[in-house]
Amino acid sequence: MNPLRSFTLRSGHFFFQFRNLIFPVALVFLFFTSKPGLFLGNASWDPAIVWTGIFLALAGQAFRLAVIGFAYIKRGGKEGKVWAERLVIRGFYAHSRNPMYLGNMLIVAGFCLMFGSWEAYALVLPFFGYAYLAITMAEEDFLRKKFGADYAAYEKNVNRFWPDFKGLADSLKEFEYDWKRAIRKDYGTVFSTLFGVIAIDLWKDCGQDGIVEGPKVFLAGAFFVLLVAFYLGARFLKKSGRLASAN
Repeated sequence: MNPLRSFTLRSGHFFFQFRNLIFPVALVFLFFTSKPGLFLGNASWDPAIVWTGIFLALAGQAFRLAVIGFAYIKRGGKEGKVWAERLVIRGFYAHSRNPMYLGNMLIVAGFCLMFGSWEAYALVLPFFGYAYLAITMAEEDFLRKKFGADYAAYEKNVNRFWPDFKGLADSLKEFEYDWKRAIRKDYGTVFSTLFGVIAIDLWKDCGQDGIVEGPKVFLAGAFFVLLVAFYLGARFLKKSGRLASAN
């Protein structure tokens, strides 16, 4: 096996095993070792870039919710290792083999654009890009071995990340959107994404001007209270079984 590919596969298994720890640590590293900056040091460009970042982060989150609600793939691993019970090739997975990772990368890219520091562009964004690619390659290696010719045909016809939107509406017709599953599976990520957008925006204003306008702080605080209420409510409904789906 190619040494680079071998290293990437090993990295992918490592990142997969510790993915719930490594990625938050990487973001905390950014927050504590860097300060928000202006895009390329240009104050006139920065507002447009910040709004682009907000759009990407929210689009990534919306895409995750769409994927989960229409056709969820259970690939959370088994005993810390890559695992899949079956090969899912319906819904969004008929147009992208890894739509969830695409959604994740859109969120990360959005955060980095908003943050605006060189560390975000030069360290954090490439790190997440490599980590998600490595995990994807490790999962692909597992799927090739387990599903053989079926996965080979799927891999040949469907893009790894970027979806081919042709025929997507027809692919989704057979599904009814399962909003309970979407909330049950992704309420934590929804909370983290929206909190990140608010926190970065406030921190950036504070870092540049030394002060944040009172109305903006009030609105952000009110939205945060609503976010916490959403998180606690969704968690309660999940634990009580009220978000259970038929499938």
